[in-house]
Amino acid sequence: MRARIASGAGPWRTRRAWENGAARGAGLTDVPLRPLKLLWRRTIDKTQLVKVRLPVRRLPREFEGMVACQLSDFHVDRDEDLERLEKAVDAVNRQKPELVFLTGDYFSRPEAMRRYLEPVGTLLRRLEPQLAWFAVAGNHDHWCCFDPISERLRRSGGAVLVNEHRRVHRRAAALVVVGIDDLWSRRAEPARAFRGVRRTDCTVVLAHNPDTALYLRHLSPGVMLSGHTHGGVVRLPFYGSVFNSFLRLGRRFQAGLNRYSDFYIYTNRGLGTFAVRIRINCRPEVSRFTLERFDPIQQAATLEEAVLADR
Repeated sequence: MRARIASGAGPWRTRRAWENGAARGAGLTDVPLRPLKLLWRRTIDKTQLVKVRLPVRRLPREFEGMVACQLSDFHVDRDEDLERLEKAVDAVNRQKPELVFLTGDYFSRPEAMRRYLEPVGTLLRRLEPQLAWFAVAGNHDHWCCFDPISERLRRSGGAVLVNEHRRVHRRAAALVVVGIDDLWSRRAEPARAFRGVRRTDCTVVLAHNPDTALYLRHLSPGVMLSGHTHGGVVRLPFYGSVFNSFLRLGRRFQAGLNRYSDFYIYTNRGLGTFAVRIRINCRPEVSRFTLERFDPIQQAATLEEAVLADR
């Protein structure tokens, strides 16, 4: 049984200690506002395990049914963010994945990065994929300084992909994990990341910003995993996010599985919050993927047959 991080053993505290201390500091202990505060904490802390059948173009049969997990946008800026990450790591390990993917924005600010870098690294060392885990940078990571973050991720056992790729083998087949650097930081180089990748290869692309898809369609990706949007933060039924989409791809790519051209993009809602510390109908997310084969030509033919049959 893995030991949990002990209270007082690092720069964070237990949930109860944090809540009591924060409440006293804000004058909220034993007053009517405290239940509201606890309700607010539940809206940003109650992480959802989202199970997805992930369509991957050119997926080798040897990889069909493989389980992989994704975490994104930790934004570890406070003690409670670290606690949320700890629970997410435990949730990932319970899925017994073969691969784990991290898609950026581990911290929001340089001072938070300096304070929480070691504790985050300690938690990520607890990831237990059967094969490997991979990470790419987000815009906040470059604004914080990505060099120490990258070094700590590697020491924790991860493969950090900066406009490069790695091959994962399963029996006689291979899956290519392609990591593209952050788009907003103007460090994304898809052509460099795909250098040496054959068009017949099956690729899983990690890119923090979903808009990266606009610059790699011609490279024939198998599937792309992203974060960045926090799922739209506040989502209304039948409408979606109340915030105007800053994505060039459009509002629907703010969360979940969506098809773009002839491949799919999955946008994880992230674990943390930034600036506006609120979530409505947009819970923090741990993504659990079951990989399945996707043939866009065959799918189009099947749809056409279905339309003709209805006539």
